[in-house]
Amino acid sequence: MRPKLYEVATIAGVSEATVSRVINGKPGVAERTRRQVLDVLSELGYRDVPSRPHRTGVVGILTPELDNPIFPLLAQSIEARLARHDYVSMICPTTAETINEQDYLDQLVSSNASGAVVINGRYANIGLGYEPYLRLTRRSMRIVLVNAVDPPAPLPSVTVDIAAGAAMGVSHLASLGHQLIGCLVGPRRYTTARDFTDGWRTAMMDHGLDAGDSLVSETLFTIEGGQAGTARLLEAGATGIVAASDLMAIGAVRAARMWGSAVPDDVSIVGFDGTYLATVADPPLTTARQPVDQLAAAVATLFVAPPELDGRPTPQVFAPELVVGASTAVAPSRQPI
Repeated sequence: MRPKLYEVATIAGVSEATVSRVINGKPGVAERTRRQVLDVLSELGYRDVPSRPHRTGVVGILTPELDNPIFPLLAQSIEARLARHDYVSMICPTTAETINEQDYLDQLVSSNASGAVVINGRYANIGLGYEPYLRLTRRSMRIVLVNAVDPPAPLPSVTVDIAAGAAMGVSHLASLGHQLIGCLVGPRRYTTARDFTDGWRTAMMDHGLDAGDSLVSETLFTIEGGQAGTARLLEAGATGIVAASDLMAIGAVRAARMWGSAVPDDVSIVGFDGTYLATVADPPLTTARQPVDQLAAAVATLFVAPPELDGRPTPQVFAPELVVGASTAVAPSRQPI
């Protein structure tokens, strides 16, 4: 006579739903818990657990280059959260010059990894879609996407509201009397660049300010990119700049000084990400900080949860927090003579 679900669950110290997932070979159960349930089933004489590839409990955390500190910060926080569920994480930095994202995904499949967390992955390119990740889910691997998601995504995802971050920067500068506020953003092929620009433009119009293309500068998400892209905004007369990353904001500070302008007396600059770079920059940056701990906790919860059976998963969206530093001040026109 087969044991009842509640009997197995009671002995193993888990829920009946967890026992059911193990018996039916479903993902979403930590390896230690799965082994515990299997041991109880074996002791009770249950022999019909379907065979499936043994998952190693390893999770690949795929991230872009590690030069931008927001990526290792997210990866480290996610790794710590997954470790609480008995997963061992491998950090997989993807670059065009070394190992690309697909190589890592193929390796995770061949090693029977439990799944992958992908931060700002290939899907961040507008129009490329999610097929490489869906192929892994069809192999019963768990996938969670982090940031740069273009909804409605067909996979569990956690993202910061980058449009809201741009709007926070605009509102802060507008409150200081700035009227010509530039948008320093990355290549437009990325969803992050599109969303950041949309947030900037909407906020500018809400404040009755010029949101023309002359105040948008497309460049790279680097210090050098921020420095190169700032010249166009200064030529357009911008006294405030909202940058799509702290790295770009630091580059903007450099460019302003080369232009002969002081930060923040002549030009105010707002970054995005809120990493340690914002605090050690000269001057310390005003920035929209990503809620890294909240993002990491949500990723871990989604990774260990059973997959949704119907429809597209609803992305979990978190608002950034504006942290006011010393890189913003009252607009020059408002300063006392």
